[in-house]
Amino acid sequence: MAGLAAGLPGAAQAQEALTPAQKAERVFHTYGRSGAKYSYGPVAEKDGVLTIRNLKYAVALPSDAVVKPGAPKKTVTMTFTVETVTVRRYDYRNPELPHFMDLTFEGMRFGGSMFDAPELRSALAVFGRQDLVVDFVQTYELDRAAGSIDLDAFAVTMRGLLRQEMSGRFDGVEFARLTDPKLLEKLGPGAAGSMPPDAAGRIILDLLAATRIHRFSYALTDLGGIGKAMAVMAAAQSKKNPDAPKITTKAMRQALAGALAGMMARFSGTFAPVMLQATARWMQAPGTLTIALTPGRPLPVAGIVGYLATFSRQAKQAKDQKIDLDPLQKFLGLSFSYMPSPR
Repeated sequence: MAGLAAGLPGAAQAQEALTPAQKAERVFHTYGRSGAKYSYGPVAEKDGVLTIRNLKYAVALPSDAVVKPGAPKKTVTMTFTVETVTVRRYDYRNPELPHFMDLTFEGMRFGGSMFDAPELRSALAVFGRQDLVVDFVQTYELDRAAGSIDLDAFAVTMRGLLRQEMSGRFDGVEFARLTDPKLLEKLGPGAAGSMPPDAAGRIILDLLAATRIHRFSYALTDLGGIGKAMAVMAAAQSKKNPDAPKITTKAMRQALAGALAGMMARFSGTFAPVMLQATARWMQAPGTLTIALTPGRPLPVAGIVGYLATFSRQAKQAKDQKIDLDPLQKFLGLSFSYMPSPR
C-alpha cells in the first residue's frame, strides 16, 4: 500500500501517469479491510486495458453459530480466487469511491469454512459446489455532488446455471453516508453474521430512503440451473413415494407451471395474467425473464416501500376477493417479459 500513498500528488494527477502496478493497487484499495488478506499475480496493460491475473482473497468472518455464554466467539473463513480481472475504465484518482468503473471478474471460485454450514452445503449440492464458477461485470458512472448513478450493467453469471443482470438510473443517493467508515464496520465483510438480518435491513432501507428510482431492470436467464433444480425436486418427490411412477424433470416443470396458471383465478385485471404466464414459460423452457420498473416520475425508495406495505395490508383484508395488481403495475411502471433462448 506504500505505493498507493506515494502516488497521490493530488486531484490533478493524470490517471495515465500511473503504472499498471499502481493502478492495480487502487482497484483493490479497500480489499485489505476487516483483516482480509489478498494477493494477485501478473499485471499488464495494453491499449488502456488493465489485466490482472490470479487474484486471491481470504477473510475471517464472525460466525452466527450459538456459543456458550463467555465462550470465545467463533469465526468462519470465506475465500475466493479470480482467474482474470479486466479493467477497461476506472476512476483511479478516487479509489475509495470510484466515480466510474468498467470492471470484469472471470473465473471466480469461492471456498472457505463458511460453505460447510449445513444450509449452504445442501443448497450448493443442487448445483455442485466444486463446479461453481462465477463471472462478474460492473459498469457504472456516478456524480457524487448530484447524488446520481447510472448503472449500465451489473451482471453475475453462474456458468451453466444462471445469469442475473441489473441496470438502472438513480438519484438522491447519499454517498457520504454509504462510505462512512462506521457504517462499513457494521455492514462490511468483517461484520457478517454479527448483526440480525432485520437490523441490517433497516439500516440499508434508511440509507436508501431518499434514493429515487428513475428506471430499473432485472433480468434472470436460465443457463441450465432451473433444469438441475427441477431434477433434484423430482428426485425428492419420487423418493417420498417409491411405489408411484417416477417423476421426471419435465413433469415437475409442467406441474409448477400449472400451479402458476391455477393462481390466475385469484387475480383480476390485465397485469397478473401477463406476469404469471411469463414466469410459467420461463420455468418450462430456458430463456430470460425480465422485470422492469419505468415509473412516470422518479419514485423514492421510501415511497415504494410504503406503497407496497399498504397494498399488502389491503390485499390481506380482502380475503375472499380477487386481487387487482393493475394499480401496483401503474404505480411502478412495472413490466414482465419472457424471451426464449436462441436454439
